[in-house]
Amino acid sequence: MKKQMTKLLCFSLMILLSACSMPKITTVEEAKVQQDNTASTLKPNDLYWEPKDPTPYIASTYNALSSQGLDEQGQAEAVLKAFLADFLTLSNKTSDGDIGGLDYIPSSSVSDFEEYAKYYYYDAYADLLTNQGSSALPEVTNIECENIQPATISYMDQDYPGFTMDAKITYKKGQEASDFKTSAKCSIIKMQDIHYVSKSDVTSGKEAGEAKNVYRVIQVE
Repeated sequence: MKKQMTKLLCFSLMILLSACSMPKITTVEEAKVQQDNTASTLKPNDLYWEPKDPTPYIASTYNALSSQGLDEQGQAEAVLKAFLADFLTLSNKTSDGDIGGLDYIPSSSVSDFEEYAKYYYYDAYADLLTNQGSSALPEVTNIECENIQPATISYMDQDYPGFTMDAKITYKKGQEASDFKTSAKCSIIKMQDIHYVSKSDVTSGKEAGEAKNVYRVIQVE
């Protein structure tokens, strides 16, 4: 089971989303986003759905998306942190089908990704909970992004502006980091996209809405 926890994000979203990147020469000044790891109140955001039952850190990454004055790089970095925090954290999930971070990947790929995630990362949920207890469920407490570069990135045979960056992931103290994904090479694009509404959300009042300019994570490896 030790290596099972790193399996899914070693899969690379690229397998499902067919992404590749070519860095541009231009650079973007890095936005410094101060995140309060004790945050509990979510700030309104009309581009990305609020996370379900967020941990303090997941809440802080979502609130960063609502920060005013973020440049393009700052927005992309905030989206990546919000995705990784919610997806990799299992401590706030209710089952192996309670997949986090789905609103941060292209809506056309969510269904396939959700199914893959259920069987190759979230499949460890029940085993950890039953055999080791809830304290063994991974909980992300910090993410640092570095080597951030603007890029033209190909997704589904179309080029999009975006960024490539490396992420370092820290988990709650006492949890065995070697069991979990602690680093990743990532690609994020800006595209016109809608919200993905799963079958379980049909009765919740959630709607796909009109397409908006948003950042989407298409590669994590």
